[in-house]
Amino acid sequence: MKGFQTKKLSTALLLPIILTVFVALILLTIVDAATEKIHLTEDLNIEAEHILNITADASEEAFWTYNNVSLQKIGETLAGYQEIAAIKMVDAENLVVFETSKDSEPYQSAYRYPVFTQEIFKYDQKIGEIQLVFTNYYLNQAIFSAIIMGFIRTIFISLIIVVLILFLSRNLSESIDGIAAGVKGFAEGDTEIRIQVKDSHEIKNLADRINTLFDDILDSRRQLTENYEKLERQEEALRISEERYRYAVEGSNDAIWDWDLQSNEYYVSLRGLQMIGFLEQTNISLEAWKAFIHPQDQGHFDNYLQGFYRHDTNFGQLEFRIIGSKGETRWIFCRGKGIFNQNNDLIRVSGFYTDITDRINAENAINRLAYYDVLTGLPNRAMLYEQSNQLFAELQRADKSGALLYIDLDNFKAINDTRGHTIGDHVLVSIARKLVDTLHCDTIARIAGDELVVIDKDCTMMEASKLANEIMSIINKPWNIEGFEFNITCSIGITMFPADGTDINKLLMNADSAMYHAKEQGKDQFKFFEQSTNEMMVKKIELQYEIRRGIANQEFLLYYQPQVNCATGLICGVEALVRWQHPTRGLLPPLEFISLAEESGLIIPLGEQILTTACEQSAAWERAGYKNLTMAVNFSAKQINKKNITEVIFRILDKTGMRPELLDIEITESIAMENLENTLAIINKIKNHGIKFSLDDFGTGYSSLNYLHKLPIDHLKIDKQFVQNIRPRSFEEVVIKATIEIAHRMNLIVVAEGIETREQFEAILKFEGDRAQGYLFSKPVPAQALETMLNNVFNPVGGNQDEIY
Repeated sequence: MKGFQTKKLSTALLLPIILTVFVALILLTIVDAATEKIHLTEDLNIEAEHILNITADASEEAFWTYNNVSLQKIGETLAGYQEIAAIKMVDAENLVVFETSKDSEPYQSAYRYPVFTQEIFKYDQKIGEIQLVFTNYYLNQAIFSAIIMGFIRTIFISLIIVVLILFLSRNLSESIDGIAAGVKGFAEGDTEIRIQVKDSHEIKNLADRINTLFDDILDSRRQLTENYEKLERQEEALRISEERYRYAVEGSNDAIWDWDLQSNEYYVSLRGLQMIGFLEQTNISLEAWKAFIHPQDQGHFDNYLQGFYRHDTNFGQLEFRIIGSKGETRWIFCRGKGIFNQNNDLIRVSGFYTDITDRINAENAINRLAYYDVLTGLPNRAMLYEQSNQLFAELQRADKSGALLYIDLDNFKAINDTRGHTIGDHVLVSIARKLVDTLHCDTIARIAGDELVVIDKDCTMMEASKLANEIMSIINKPWNIEGFEFNITCSIGITMFPADGTDINKLLMNADSAMYHAKEQGKDQFKFFEQSTNEMMVKKIELQYEIRRGIANQEFLLYYQPQVNCATGLICGVEALVRWQHPTRGLLPPLEFISLAEESGLIIPLGEQILTTACEQSAAWERAGYKNLTMAVNFSAKQINKKNITEVIFRILDKTGMRPELLDIEITESIAMENLENTLAIINKIKNHGIKFSLDDFGTGYSSLNYLHKLPIDHLKIDKQFVQNIRPRSFEEVVIKATIEIAHRMNLIVVAEGIETREQFEAILKFEGDRAQGYLFSKPVPAQALETMLNNVFNPVGGNQDEIY
């Protein structure tokens, strides 16, 4: 019992109360942190979707036209965004076009967010895909800061409770001491002593019973002492609180601001002063602060503050610009809360300033990617649509006409192929700048590689003709780019508003049709839109779409025409020839679609599909026991000059299991000579893997014999026009004989194609040709039909044409 009486009251109260409050505050901190994480995560997801949508719009045309340069630049711009950890762009064949990944601490795998993916479609066809990985490193930092502030708050409140409990226990002790002193003084006859007890314990009743007369005197004395001590404690607590507050503000990336309306004092923390160029803490008035706000934003800031006066809300936010002491412009995000007295009068406004310059710059960069061409700086297709809709609406209200000119540079691909894309880009930039500086029109935009659009409102057909001539005179002058001189021409298609269309889609389509008509008429000219020409172009566009769909649906088939060994009469190889099993038009020959596939760039995916099928068939024949059959596959100029053509070929060979030495790639003389140095490098790299090369249609292109020794080919194919016109003592006979002799001296295998008669075959045998190919032996047939002929012996000696089988 004695131990219980000597135990201090402060000890009895302190521990359970502190523990309860501490646990409650810790739980509150955890809940706040979790809530903050949810909000920040939602913001990150929204921002990611926003970036993906903008980037998808910016890259759609580049994927559609296989413009890897533009995709590379878009990827590099995205890589500058702080919260993006990794970027990956793949085309419709799932080949990587651009890929990068940051490896510094904020972008390590532990901080990476799940992948955000955006598939790119055009005409219901997938043409590419963008994958972005974001880092949650900065999100975790924000959550960590919130947890630290919660712990500081917990410790601070706990200390206050300790002080209060100690204070209460001290009051109780003083009350007991006062009673003892009063009893002693009363016993000694000091009637002036009075006892004041504030507690609600039984001690108060005891004190009242001892001497109720002590209350007034002792209460006054004790009240004075307690007030003084309380003031000291409050001043110390205030000092500690202000010190902690100052440390928190200085450690934060945000600035604190406070406006006391009663004293009109305005306070901005050091971080806020640093935003406008101050290096040390100093007093600044509200008017002085407003002087740093951008003139165009000062009215917005005043209206923002007035909103608290008008009681529009007790919380508000605003984005505005400030101009620093050195003239630099920064974007500030302001958050503020109004504080009202009991009469609902505004007495102060406090909040935070956050520097969001980096975020705004990043958003502007992405918006520029979305609405402006990366290379020339001209408006792109998206911006063209926005501007044109406004222009055409104005023309419609004013009942006036306007013109849209669709410009395409003639033979621009030759510049890229011969001088490289860097020089080609410089040419485009120079032409764009000259047009902008010279033309007086409403819109100049770049909508594709070498395609520009000019819109001039309030323009007649005669004025449109003058504008087209002016454009042609600008473009047709010699251009000197990095020491190279280029003579460039252009073809222009013109549509008139509203005669040829009332919306941008219709006008562009019709102008494109007119431009292609100008090209077909010899280029270097302009044409106005005509409905009959448009119908032809519509069919061409529809066919292009059908080809793309046909590639996706595996509608293209391979037929095989045998090549016969002239010495043995046995089939020693085949040539793979593509056919199109059209869903409505039936089986179509190459003449119906190959030229358009080449022109549109679809020959790239089609060619890969053809090569894959041919290699699969070769491997299948090997497994079936038909050994050492060579497989000849035709390659176009775009295929052989594709940047990664060697990797594509090697990948297909590995995938199908075809023996490389059986693959025979056929190229024409024109393809080989178009860029001889580049062609030689590609051929040599491919031949290092055992693959063979044939020179197709020999004798119809360049000065063939002069260039023949430069090409590392294996087979020489004599064009069918020589074979089919061969007669005794004819020019064709002399050419074939000389060609075979020269080819044999160069260790080349000679293939005569287009053989249709027994006499033609006998002539080739007479001049010791190595292989023969043509309808005399077989027309191109499916693989299964060819297999029935693989063991046949073709002998032209004696009998009629049918007996050759």
